[in-house]
Amino acid sequence: MKSIAITWTLLLGSFAVLAQTPIDKLQQTNSDYLKKMESEGYGFRSQIITEFNPENAEQNVNIKLKAGHTYQLVAISDSDVKSLDLEVKSMKTHSIKSLVVPEVSGAVKELKTEKSGKFKIVLNVAEFSNAGQGFVSFMVLRK
Repeated sequence: MKSIAITWTLLLGSFAVLAQTPIDKLQQTNSDYLKKMESEGYGFRSQIITEFNPENAEQNVNIKLKAGHTYQLVAISDSDVKSLDLEVKSMKTHSIKSLVVPEVSGAVKELKTEKSGKFKIVLNVAEFSNAGQGFVSFMVLRK
């Protein structure tokens, strides 16, 4: 009887893992990364999850950043996105120090703004898997 209960528990657990959608897996990656960065003093500011496809391979996000803070702009993709780029553009003539930090199935940029202002973030998927579409999560963290 005990072995039957253990077998059912293992089977149900396996089905739960297999039943995860790409968004579920992406959210888990986000959560793991956020926990790591919170331990380094970053706080969560915002998040957007969007589906990309060849007709919709580039998206822009406009955000306001405050002077004197260090930000991480994090674009994490699911396994159907093979190549992802994240670009930061000032909407005025602010000087921005940008540093690329280790990638997490996407792109992560760390920057410190010298002046508060509006910034344009460009997310661009250059290559998809055979699925021809995929999900991208964009998070803003601040320290």
